[in-house]
Amino acid sequence: MSAKTIRHLIIGLLMFSGVFHLAVALLGSAPGLGLPLAAFGGLYTIISFYVRRDINDGSKTHSRNAIIAAIIACGAGLTLGSIHYFGNGGPIALPIMFLIDLVVIGAGVMWIMKMRAKT
Repeated sequence: MSAKTIRHLIIGLLMFSGVFHLAVALLGSAPGLGLPLAAFGGLYTIISFYVRRDINDGSKTHSRNAIIAAIIACGAGLTLGSIHYFGNGGPIALPIMFLIDLVVIGAGVMWIMKMRAKT
């Protein structure tokens, strides 16, 4: 898989996850989690646009920083969501969100390794 394909996968997953977070928050299927879900939904959507901003996969200032931001945001979402989910339970949507976060983190690490190998 090329670095460009991986970046597009990250963009798509972040956008889907952002909309999914917002939908779960707005539908009220997670009592007490509305605000955190909406915040992470907005964050993931913004980061997806940040990752998309650079169409030249070699930019050290845009793509790399955006991919790192995506990894950090997904890591934070995964950590905070897991703590809440395993402590208090929650809707079935949360494990799906966790899976998306794991895929984004893995794809981000793979993108960074591919870009490092190019130089």
